[in-house]
Amino acid sequence: MMAEPLRSRLARSRFWGGFVCGAALGVAASGLVAARLREDPPPPGSPSEPRGEEPATESVLGKYGFPVDGTQNRYYTNHVLSYDQAKRVPRWVIEHISKLKTVGNADRKHCKFRPDPGIPPLFSAMNEDYVGSGWSRGHMAPAGDNKYSPKAMAETFYLSNIVPQNYENNAGFWNRMEMYCRELTERFEDVWIVSGPLTLPQSDEDGKKRVIYQVLLGLNVGYPLKLSWNEDLLDFVKNSCC
Repeated sequence: MMAEPLRSRLARSRFWGGFVCGAALGVAASGLVAARLREDPPPPGSPSEPRGEEPATESVLGKYGFPVDGTQNRYYTNHVLSYDQAKRVPRWVIEHISKLKTVGNADRKHCKFRPDPGIPPLFSAMNEDYVGSGWSRGHMAPAGDNKYSPKAMAETFYLSNIVPQNYENNAGFWNRMEMYCRELTERFEDVWIVSGPLTLPQSDEDGKKRVIYQVLLGLNVGYPLKLSWNEDLLDFVKNSCC
């Protein structure tokens, strides 16, 4: 009668002994795996890599920096622009004018077109590019908007603020547009103006559209072959402004 309870107690003791040993081995194995993971982190991009961490390859690729495309904003006394190093013209120019800024003693006869000193010569247009090209040097931020400051006016003659323009357009409709913007300062205390060249597609005889522009000399100063303003467009701008 007592042999059976003794056998049961022995069985139960073997069970708990095995359970304790198995649990101890499991904990030990888990500890070894965790230690190994700490010593050898998973390679970048593996599923176990924590999300949000910077890939190791990025720090390697950026060791010596990345190319600068020149589109960073360039600040001057009274205008800001983004420069296109490939075409050697501004992408856009923004300026602020007021009634006080359009009057003063600054005179354009003391200013000369010249390369922007802040742009490396390799990426800058030169005055020689325009000689014999049939295009005039057209301001984006006009000299006439900066009569209050000789420095501000001189900076508008940097070639970074210039695009090739048809002479009749430059001296005609574009000039009238500039005068109209200055007239707005009689009605508004502050006027902001954004300007820049547009390279628009043209339809060929085959019905396909292409962007074609003339390249001035060897420095790749580019501008569309067509550039035109007309009375309807000028009226549209006037009506849109006010």
